[in-house]
Amino acid sequence: MREGSDQTMLDDYPLVYLNSNLDNIRVIKSEGRVVSVVPFLPRPVKIDDCNFSIGIISPTATYPEHRRKGDGLGCLKSCIERMAQVGCELSVLWTQVATFPFYECGAYQAVRHQGWKYSCRHQDATLFRDNGEQIVFYDPTTTRYLKDIGRLHSQEVFGVERNPVEMEFLFSLPKMTTLIALEENTPVGYLIFSRASNKHGLIEAGGPASAVETLLHHSLSRLHPEESIEAYDNLTRTELGAVLQKRLSDRRLVDEKSMMIRINHPSAFLRRIAPWIESRNAGVNREFSLGVTDAQEQISFRFTDAGLQLGEEHLSNHLETTRRELTSWIFGPHPTRPNSPPKVLSVIFPFYFPIWVLDQS
Repeated sequence: MREGSDQTMLDDYPLVYLNSNLDNIRVIKSEGRVVSVVPFLPRPVKIDDCNFSIGIISPTATYPEHRRKGDGLGCLKSCIERMAQVGCELSVLWTQVATFPFYECGAYQAVRHQGWKYSCRHQDATLFRDNGEQIVFYDPTTTRYLKDIGRLHSQEVFGVERNPVEMEFLFSLPKMTTLIALEENTPVGYLIFSRASNKHGLIEAGGPASAVETLLHHSLSRLHPEESIEAYDNLTRTELGAVLQKRLSDRRLVDEKSMMIRINHPSAFLRRIAPWIESRNAGVNREFSLGVTDAQEQISFRFTDAGLQLGEEHLSNHLETTRRELTSWIFGPHPTRPNSPPKVLSVIFPFYFPIWVLDQS
């Protein structure tokens, strides 16, 4: 299923194929061999004061002679059932527009763009100042500096949380180099330079702007004279994005890689992000309810001077919707799936949580 690639599924997605995650991989076998596979990886997310769990659908595959027989969809639906058991309020994946209809059969919906990208060239190294930090390379065989990388990463706006075991695997991926900036032998910044097929580019950084700029200078200096590479940033503010925008503002483009989301448990997810919803409402008194028909759930919102109260009532200002439509309302619609939210929701949403490229398993 990886013919033509010099990387394996184990190389590219080590967290997915750990023994501890095998219960979250669904396969169909025919004549003794796997002919279809859909895996997912549960990950915790923290954004502001909100915590929830997502199930990241990793690369799916079906042998050509077994396609259009429902095998892939059967595996996907089994993953969805498993997510309900392990408590993933959301499921996310990245795919091409051409495969949207397949995932829409499982109630996934494509959402707005999730980040920015900048095209960087070898000669751009001179645009980024070398501020004098010492540059060293992370050595996966020793794991020295790994805790420091985790500390620097946690200073950015939280997205997917990483435990020490996950960190060790993620920073040992093939064709990936992590540069570290030192001041008096203390790590003050890091930057991931990757030539991996599924995580290619300058995909993550941490630390103050001065260190990130030095790291960009050294990374771009390593490119061949005619080579270019994409640098990626989130919609939330990051030091990497701030430096790129300062030096390469004319090159910022939408990252067109399409993300799809399934709201597995609408009521549970909205309760998880209730503090964010209340802050976005900005103290306005209002009330309304939502009925999510294909989830058979009803959620009521009462905003008063005492704050937000979520319930299950059917209020006079009531909206009926589906999982897919609600996904567009909450996270923002994809250009190919336009769907404007009702006014009562447009003053609150869209909601966004960053997923760094390294976490896109």
